[in-house]
Amino acid sequence: MNLGQIFTWVAFLASLVAGLAYLAVAGGRRDAVRPARIAFGVQWAVLVAAAAFLWVVMFGHDFRYQYVASYSSRSMPPHFIFAAFWGGQEGTFLLWALVTATLGLALMRLKHPLTGTAMFFLNLPLVMLGLVSVMRGPFLMFPNGMAPPDGQGLNPLLQDYWMTIHPPVLFTGFSSLAVPFAIGMAALVKRDYDGWVKPALPWVIFSTAVLATGFIMGGVWAYKVLGWGGYWGWDPVENGSLIPWLSNAALLHGLLVQRVTGSLRRTNFFLAVTGYVLVLYASFLTRSGVLADFSVHSFANLGLTGFLLSFLLLVALSGYGLLLFRLREIPTPAQPLGSFSRESMMWLGQLVFMLMCALTAVGMSAPLITKLFGPASNVQTSYYNLVNAPLAIAMSLLLGVAPLMRWRRHEPRALLRAALPAAVAAVAATLGAVALGVRQAIPAGVVFAATFALAANVMVTVRGFRAGWQHGVAYLGHTGVAVLLVGIVASSRYGVAAQVQLPQGEERTAMGYRMRYQGVKQEPGGKDRVVIAVAAPEGRFEATPALYWSEFNQGYMKKPHIQRYLTHDVYISPLEMVGQEADDGQLWLAKGETRQIGQVKYTFVDFDPQMGDVIRIAARLRAELNGRTVPVRPVLEMNMKTGTRNSIPDYLPGGGSVQITNVDPTGGRVSLEVPGMARRGAGRVLAVEVSTKPLINLVWIGAIIMLGSAFLSVMRRVQDLKRGETAAAAG
Repeated sequence: MNLGQIFTWVAFLASLVAGLAYLAVAGGRRDAVRPARIAFGVQWAVLVAAAAFLWVVMFGHDFRYQYVASYSSRSMPPHFIFAAFWGGQEGTFLLWALVTATLGLALMRLKHPLTGTAMFFLNLPLVMLGLVSVMRGPFLMFPNGMAPPDGQGLNPLLQDYWMTIHPPVLFTGFSSLAVPFAIGMAALVKRDYDGWVKPALPWVIFSTAVLATGFIMGGVWAYKVLGWGGYWGWDPVENGSLIPWLSNAALLHGLLVQRVTGSLRRTNFFLAVTGYVLVLYASFLTRSGVLADFSVHSFANLGLTGFLLSFLLLVALSGYGLLLFRLREIPTPAQPLGSFSRESMMWLGQLVFMLMCALTAVGMSAPLITKLFGPASNVQTSYYNLVNAPLAIAMSLLLGVAPLMRWRRHEPRALLRAALPAAVAAVAATLGAVALGVRQAIPAGVVFAATFALAANVMVTVRGFRAGWQHGVAYLGHTGVAVLLVGIVASSRYGVAAQVQLPQGEERTAMGYRMRYQGVKQEPGGKDRVVIAVAAPEGRFEATPALYWSEFNQGYMKKPHIQRYLTHDVYISPLEMVGQEADDGQLWLAKGETRQIGQVKYTFVDFDPQMGDVIRIAARLRAELNGRTVPVRPVLEMNMKTGTRNSIPDYLPGGGSVQITNVDPTGGRVSLEVPGMARRGAGRVLAVEVSTKPLINLVWIGAIIMLGSAFLSVMRRVQDLKRGETAAAAG
């Protein structure tokens, strides 16, 4: 008896019963409330039982289950077995359903006329997820009782403690966007065009906070583990978490305007629907396999493409269709939006968020769009920086101006007087940045706008906290965003980097850092670390980046050493162990040439150069493995002023990295380091890249301030909602 499959079937059937009962509640049948609540509670309890059972079979190493054999093994530590729950696509569907049902229990406790109807719409994704789990869940077993003696285990790239917390937080953010959607749809059904704002606001802020927490965790994870030195790569799957957040941030500011002035009713309903549609759209892109050739983070196709697309269209057509049906009934505000007021600035901010969302969504959808007219292709990461940097400047200026203004109308002279201290601080900060080396207009513009927003919101935050903590928390979040933007500009554009080869026992110098490779330190589980003694201007330290061979990936796994200081990080990333022969571990390919190394067949397509002070040469490759062709695009950067070289790897679906070691522009050849070449552990020369990340701490400090403010704002709005419920009950 497959107990897991029984649980998934019961959960799916309970979701159908709950959906029908809540449909009756939406139609006015009050006697259907009790059976609807019971069915929903049964669904939640069975999902909890299914999750517990999955952990039981994982910790029990029951490899009769295909999912257990694919994502766990006997040698994995317990915390990674725990995280293997969401290591694959089938487990994440179960996690998604469980989190959505748990949020539904919280929504069900809301004493509001819209609750019953909202629960019907919240239950819709649970029906979808329940059907997916029945069709393709984590409890499918091998045929004829066959089971391997051991499982494959998690990809080594996922075996990090962030794996235990990052996916649940991210899926909580995704799931929570269903609640504003459900409340907004209920308001349209019941023609309650203003009453939905107060119950929706805490959920919208909660979604904004949790989803931001999720992708910031992902950025920290990438920075600490992958070794390329960044925290955001504009990957289509990364963007899949960003675009719903941008839409939801726009909704948050729109609801605040509607609460005070009655404006933006139609826009807010549109954004409530759009936020959840974008969650489903991002899920479709990453889970259907349509991005398999453009993102190594995408899931393999489980045969659910048509189903996922159908559900996306169902939600989009029902949401936008109902909004269009009610559009003429939605009243216009008694007074128009003030032309020079706080709400007009917030409306402009809403437009900026929507433009960021739309342009990023177009970029990540490029493979689908270009496929309509020819071969599918992706946009370069420079596209996202190009379109979003000017919008970041506009957003920062609005973040600074809006809090200084009054609702309805503000005198220009009063604004100039209020903004003058912040403007002076911004000019001083920008001049300081220019003196420190910021020469380009866009980065200087971001520094000016962000420091203006920082200074303005510090003034407003202090004034707000004097009146009570509830009045200052929102503006505190704006200061966090401003600090974050300054940190992004400094750390991503103005660090220096150099590559150096370290013969064992000999000292080499790069960028003022004297380094001596001392050998390999054996770690439990075979994850060896190389030991480098570093004499830096800041002091002496021992760097121990990881560099070990992975049979799972058939390649070397690398993890950087990060030495933290107040003003910067020193980032030491291992590249390779150089053997006795100069070309050991390197693969030379000419244009159009194909070579097979291990299980992977590589084809060099062409160079993709970008000229300037920093020459970027990307090698466009195709890698074929396990019947799947994926694009690989490693980059080699050469700074013509400093003479430094920086190799940025790209990753295969299994996790192994491909990077450029040399180029021959005249002969049209590229030299690559790829997994499966002759193992270079016997070499006595360690190649590393050392780089600095100036003001990287501002990124993390800004993120912490922003998230802390958001969660405090959730508490404030929940208190407002409870006071409203108490007043309604007393009345």
